[in-house]
Amino acid sequence: MVSNRSKKFNLSEQTIDAASIICVQTLSEAGADKKDIIRIHLSLEEILGAWLEPLRGALVHVDCGKRFGRVFLKVSVDGPAMGAWEDNEEFILSSRMLSQAGLSFTYAYKNGKNCLTCNPRKKSSVGQMALLLAAVFLAVALGTGARIFPEVQKTALAVTEPLFNMILGALRAVSSPLVFLAVCCGIVSIGDLTVVGRVGKKLILRMLTGTFALAVVMALAGSLLFPVAAESGNKISGNFSAIYQMVLEIVPSDIVSPFLNGNALQLVFLGICVGAALLILGDRVSAAQATLLQVNEAVQFLMSVLGKTIPLFVFLSLFNLILSDFDSGFSSVLKVFAITVPGCFILTLFYVFVAAFRLKVSPVLLMRKMLPTYLIALTTASSAAALATNLETCVKELGIPKKIADFAIPLGQVLYKPGFVIGLFSLGLCMAESYGIPITPLFLFMSVLTAGLLSMALPPIPGGALSVFTVMFAQLGIPEGALALAVAVNAILDFFMTAAGVACLQVQAALASESVGMLDEKKLKKNNS
Repeated sequence: MVSNRSKKFNLSEQTIDAASIICVQTLSEAGADKKDIIRIHLSLEEILGAWLEPLRGALVHVDCGKRFGRVFLKVSVDGPAMGAWEDNEEFILSSRMLSQAGLSFTYAYKNGKNCLTCNPRKKSSVGQMALLLAAVFLAVALGTGARIFPEVQKTALAVTEPLFNMILGALRAVSSPLVFLAVCCGIVSIGDLTVVGRVGKKLILRMLTGTFALAVVMALAGSLLFPVAAESGNKISGNFSAIYQMVLEIVPSDIVSPFLNGNALQLVFLGICVGAALLILGDRVSAAQATLLQVNEAVQFLMSVLGKTIPLFVFLSLFNLILSDFDSGFSSVLKVFAITVPGCFILTLFYVFVAAFRLKVSPVLLMRKMLPTYLIALTTASSAAALATNLETCVKELGIPKKIADFAIPLGQVLYKPGFVIGLFSLGLCMAESYGIPITPLFLFMSVLTAGLLSMALPPIPGGALSVFTVMFAQLGIPEGALALAVAVNAILDFFMTAAGVACLQVQAALASESVGMLDEKKLKKNNS
């Protein structure tokens, strides 16, 4: 049970400790991860410590508790505007990225008060997974039973189909702006790239190249694993024309239609354009940046609320699927697992051996150093849960400078998800095969663009994957009934995809540091066992 707490102090060394203790108590009652609690605790103490001398004796108001089912922390200090990281520009990006994951305080100046707010996420648990498995079991049991009685089957469909369509409509309404805002805010949150210099640009280029190179590899593998529709010379020419037209249509004719139609490529294109413009203009549009980030918070909150209906959505979709005499979709699930799980392990090993060769270090030693972070991600399916260990490993074990790690890891967790590229591509191909959609060169090309872009647009919130599936399946012409299977399968695959993404991100950060001569090779090659 989380208790609401409200205390007032005058700012001093002692009250900084008191304010931190109140926040820690609230987080502990909420069952937050211990490493997240430590990170938030240290973040608050560092900010208040920076404000101590100029604001000594100012009134501090601490307000913590639970509101609408979400834990919140709010600390306000009277006085002139200070800024959360005024004297520590190298932490600006880190604080922005971590605040999006609920692991850092967000700063704002309102009504003569310096306000720090934080909405930490709940600790990952098996509760959602248990509900999801129960929904699948119940849908199969009731659906199979209902098929025996035609009248019951007809009545059940009359009740469940409208409810399914209502939830799907709500998901569609939120999915399009969510994808746009995820891309846009991810770019805005980069801040000023001069903070990290050349390595920041190299790292972002590596992430983009790695994402789309992997998507192309998946397309080549898909052409071997799935029957690609044979085409005549005229049809091939027509396909090239269609591909060229599709590339041109990435630029929308107006700003509204991409949101109405759920066009994934146009949504991502708009997000990149708007985010880049806000990033280039910088302080001149600081109000617009703040507004965009706040709108993103609101939309993510709506999606997280909708995410709680995922078990019901899966039940309704599978139930309707069974009553509609659809059986081939279930066999495709095994194929998704057979591609994605080995694919994630192969991808991880490939990155490890490439890094070992480039950095001239033993692959066994490298794997041993990366293993703790990998296991946390593998057992929690959460890159946020692995964040503290990830940063510690990068700095102390892999020899990545702290300034680069603070930039690369939070940014990568938002924009770089190679494991999800594998899962998204596999699901798209398997669902297309199940529903009889021809897998053509044009389909594969669209899958490369869509999977690559949507992997970067995946919102880091519960239910975020469902919003991406909704947009992707609409783009590829896959029926809505496939969403339930995709969500159920993704809940399990997420453990493997997250672990692969975290490991690949560590390698990318190490290689980017080495390319500019900033990697500490002594730390990297030191055997601490």
